[in-house]
Amino acid sequence: MPSAQTDQTPLRTSLLPILGLVFGVAVSIGGTLGVGILRQPGPVASYLREPWLIMLMWLIGAAYSALGAVSVSELATMIPRAGGFYVYAREAMGDTAGFAVAWSDFLTNAGGVAFGAMAAVEFGGRLFPGIQRFGPFLAVVLILAFAVTQWFGIRIGAGVQQVASAVAAIALLGLVVACFTVHSPAHPAPAPPAPAGSFIAALVLAIQSIVVTFDGWYEPIYFSEEVRHPASQIPRSMFGGLALVTGLYLLLNAVFVRALGPAGLAASNFAAADAAMLAAGRAGSAIVSAIAIVVMLTLLNTSLLSSTRILFAVSRDGLFWRPAARVAANGTPRTALLLATLGVVALVLSGSLDRLIAMAGFFDVANYSWAYISLMVLRRTRPAAARPFRVRAYPLPTLVSLLASLAFLAGAAASDHRNSFWALVLLLASIPTRRLLRLFAN
Repeated sequence: MPSAQTDQTPLRTSLLPILGLVFGVAVSIGGTLGVGILRQPGPVASYLREPWLIMLMWLIGAAYSALGAVSVSELATMIPRAGGFYVYAREAMGDTAGFAVAWSDFLTNAGGVAFGAMAAVEFGGRLFPGIQRFGPFLAVVLILAFAVTQWFGIRIGAGVQQVASAVAAIALLGLVVACFTVHSPAHPAPAPPAPAGSFIAALVLAIQSIVVTFDGWYEPIYFSEEVRHPASQIPRSMFGGLALVTGLYLLLNAVFVRALGPAGLAASNFAAADAAMLAAGRAGSAIVSAIAIVVMLTLLNTSLLSSTRILFAVSRDGLFWRPAARVAANGTPRTALLLATLGVVALVLSGSLDRLIAMAGFFDVANYSWAYISLMVLRRTRPAAARPFRVRAYPLPTLVSLLASLAFLAGAAASDHRNSFWALVLLLASIPTRRLLRLFAN
């Protein structure tokens, strides 16, 4: 007789603690790498002009992310539960704040899945002209393909993530090697006029562009219950992934300056493609497109894994549909995965992706801010709680991270009133949404 408790039973709401450090680093890299590092070096260089200053500001962007990882590591090891930033906000400030963070975080990750699929199709169109006309359909096919791999178990999903992240990193290193053989052209493109405003304003614009490209270092926190040794492996995953990404970013910027020259880089809207064309001629564009496809598919898999865990966590806590907390014997929260996939597909087909992507940076930094506030609240309300990883020199690192995040939000609001306004409206919409969902939570 088969056991009465199958992988469909609603009694199983625990994830499998089978993941290791390699997966943690892979998911940190997969959540961070994106098209931004292929495009953003040009705009950043147009603000800064001097090679030493360009490299310094990329290092500062990495330091800002590392400082945030210090505070998040304390939270993740203190409360090793799946679900990401939501878990800490709910623990510190209750259900309403927790749901608001889950709401914005899910939208951001769902947007990452949709963006990864659509961008992969866009770059695929450069290799196979004409497929863009089927863009939404092909994007949905890609999303469903990755959802199917995750459906059959966390081991398969984790394996795909590790392979994809490794291939993406190796591809970018290959681009570094190729561009290193190129010297600045004898007649570089003229640099665009310096942006209007002060030197400080230029630094602010540059760091805003850089910080966005580092977003994703925190991805291991969504899998805190699935890591075998969260107290040690979650911090190591975040810092290890961040270190590898920082090394890649510095190498790419160095070879872009070498290949294009400071003025040429400042004039470039797609530095990776321009540098690759100098290294490989017409094939350079195809090479960069292939690299971008791999990077985008890696992001797609990472964000879909994270989106599923957010829905799983809020459902298990009774803030969403409880059946979505059901976990199959292979470790996949299948109902949560199905709902996340349907939500992403609806986003792709709705045509509203561009607006959500424009708001994603606001949501990301807002979630950082909630995390830092949660840490300060929990330090006060739960001083005796076990903290395998503690922020040294607290509260200084956490306060610096919080103030920097608030400054970023203020800058985003000042430079993009429209999308900042709609991001705030969408965030406030979590309140009536939660009240509505409470009718169906049980």
